Amino acid sequence: MERYDLTGRWQFRAVRGRKKVSQARPDVSEWMAATVPGTVHTDLLAEGKIPDPFYRMNELDVQWVDAEQWLYRKEFTLSSEFVAHDAVDLIAEGLDTFARIRLNGKVLGESADMFVEHRFDARRFIRPGRNVLEISFDSPTIRAKQLENQYGTLQVSHESPRVYARKAQYSFGWDWGPKLATSGIWRPVYLEAYSGCRVESIFARTVKIVGNRAVVRVDVIIDRKRQGPVDLRMTVSDGAYEYRKSFHVAGNRKSVTVGIANPRLWWPNGYGEQHLYNVSVTVVSGGIERDTRSASFGIRTVRLLQEKDEEGRSFIFEINGVRMYCKGVDWIPSDSFIPRIVNSTYERLLTLARDAHMNMVRVWGGGIYEHGIFYELCDRLGLMVWQDFMFACGEYPEDAWFLRQVKNEAEKAVVRLRNHPCIALWCGNNECEWIFCRENPGKKPDEMNGAVIFRDILPSVCRTLDGTRPYWRSSPFGNGFPNEESNGNHHEWDVWGYWKDYRDYEKVRPRFVTEFGFQAPATMKTMETVMLPIDRHPQSRVFEHHNKLPEGTERLFRFQAAHYKVAGDIEDFVFKSQLVQAEAMKTAVEHWRRRKFRTAGSLIWQLNDCWPVSSWSLIDSALRPKASYYYARRFFAPVLVSFRATKDSVEVWVTNDSLVALQSELRVILTLFDGTKLWTIVKHIRVPVNSSQVFTRIPKNRFAGADHSHCYLRALLQTGTQVFDNRYFFSEPKHMQARSSDIEAEVSKKADNLHEVSITSRMLVRHVQVDTEGAEVEIEDNYFDVDPGDTKTTRLFTDIPLDRLKRMLRIRSLWD
Repeated sequence: MERYDLTGRWQFRAVRGRKKVSQARPDVSEWMAATVPGTVHTDLLAEGKIPDPFYRMNELDVQWVDAEQWLYRKEFTLSSEFVAHDAVDLIAEGLDTFARIRLNGKVLGESADMFVEHRFDARRFIRPGRNVLEISFDSPTIRAKQLENQYGTLQVSHESPRVYARKAQYSFGWDWGPKLATSGIWRPVYLEAYSGCRVESIFARTVKIVGNRAVVRVDVIIDRKRQGPVDLRMTVSDGAYEYRKSFHVAGNRKSVTVGIANPRLWWPNGYGEQHLYNVSVTVVSGGIERDTRSASFGIRTVRLLQEKDEEGRSFIFEINGVRMYCKGVDWIPSDSFIPRIVNSTYERLLTLARDAHMNMVRVWGGGIYEHGIFYELCDRLGLMVWQDFMFACGEYPEDAWFLRQVKNEAEKAVVRLRNHPCIALWCGNNECEWIFCRENPGKKPDEMNGAVIFRDILPSVCRTLDGTRPYWRSSPFGNGFPNEESNGNHHEWDVWGYWKDYRDYEKVRPRFVTEFGFQAPATMKTMETVMLPIDRHPQSRVFEHHNKLPEGTERLFRFQAAHYKVAGDIEDFVFKSQLVQAEAMKTAVEHWRRRKFRTAGSLIWQLNDCWPVSSWSLIDSALRPKASYYYARRFFAPVLVSFRATKDSVEVWVTNDSLVALQSELRVILTLFDGTKLWTIVKHIRVPVNSSQVFTRIPKNRFAGADHSHCYLRALLQTGTQVFDNRYFFSEPKHMQARSSDIEAEVSKKADNLHEVSITSRMLVRHVQVDTEGAEVEIEDNYFDVDPGDTKTTRLFTDIPLDRLKRMLRIRSLWD
């Protein structure tokens, strides 16, 4: 097998001739330099033909780009030996989206699906010496509109023609992202030359785990170009264990069953190690090794438990026989221009998720089937993946040509991803059935255009090509109305979306939540990169443009006013908006974790952003965590102490996600803001494994004599050296009697690239934010409360010298 790389430098231009140009529409008819993988927008940006679409309101000035046809061109030289192979294939891993491929002037093939890898037979037209490859791209918006005109308008949220284009749906604009419909060669492109045969695919599946033995079946498919005997050499190993054997293959398939004694299992984050095995396959014909392919896999089982109970029917993931409470987030593409997303961005975001004790990430159906690095990291970090197929928020065509396209796409996606142990569930779409039934009262999901895709085609593909993990029709879905609380999974958007405050989360009793969220702006450092000083007001046109939700900014004001004194400047506005988001997520997750396993999962919308924006993300597009991320590190911790207010009492709960019972002392203290302790309750408790229960109820008459604007409850649970604590406040922050906190901070160097900041105060300090001015510093914990007389320490990871770090340090709180 030989490979000739075709990525790197290309040329591109608009297909149509020279037009009358203006400042908003430059001349793009001449050949310009391009980079592959890339997009038209990023190539135009590099050439200085368009302004940065993220800056201020430039998005509006580049809408002409997606209406053009674009031509990409590359010249390359091949040797006679390369061309002489039995097969020479052009592999295009991703073409966005309506493309025609020509090699040396001959049409090699076409593409109408951004998500699939194409393998074109290039040997017919390839030649030794100079070759020319051209790929032309039609306008995705015009082609989608033409298809809509031909086949009919469907009921769709956002841009209705988008459902006719098998393209990342968010690129047509969403309620958190700009409208930047891209075109281009967005994944690698190369030539593969081989003779005899090649390994087409490998699938290592866990058949069963019984006692101390696992049974794994490895399925291999071979693509042959010649008849005759083929030998297959297979190795399964993990560094300590090794299985090695050779087989004679008469056809093009071989299945091998391997028994592994004392297997090391793959576990989600927090439950054990993320052990991976490797399978390697070499095919030999005519005494020559023709091709070698390998894949990593994990040994684990996954079941979705849906059992009747007093509230309806459960929705619980069971991994290796252990029930999991799923803690995590929804994932969208991390840039509007996907080829700009580098591996370090994936590593940063997913490591932050792991460090916040998350164990599940849902890949949302309006984005992409993610790059391999995403799933490799989830395998290593123990992040289960709820994998949507790429359909979102609308009806989809049921015409024969479209269904064939969908089936091909699904088959390629499942084959590409099925070895990854992180994938826990295939899901048909995002919100299609829910929106249809909500907008058409009385109609059933099967009456929706596109139902055949999610009811029949996708489950059949998953069953045939995988069969090791469950398929779920949609998110949300269940028996009856698709967004019922009593069964299936649930999206909670009455809170926030319909202007309900986050206190109403405690009225929601879902079985598994795959979307809920509150908006907050990106951090000030990030927002400042896309604004001029004149824009820095929460009601400026530019600031509002960077919030794509109708009445999004108005909601930020409404909910800030409910809980905090409304900010007077943009920096304070961003700070308090992020606190509202953080407190909202805390309220929801603590409530649902107390209900474990009646509620069995809380996935926050969303982890990340694709541009600088006010959105529901926990981490902004510059990879800077918001306050809600730091809150998540606390409310997703394996042990959670939380409060629940009832009509007559305040309850103290302990939730234990670990598989070890806890013996501990629980202390509950009623404290004034100045540190005066009014009373203390001490209980010695035992918290069972994988459980949640109430351990004390404090009658409300015990608080009757206290000034509710100047006191709070603090609960502490110590297990070994770890202390888990929480606070219950009787008043909203805007009504609290706050005094100057008299913060003292000390910075000390502990090791290379590691510093500690220790903060003390004689008074309670709420929402302490540690930041630096002039350089980026990774901060372990932030936006925390400091109890009177206590010391709170957070770690800073940086190589900045101590003296300089002290000068850069900035500390603020709600009251200072």
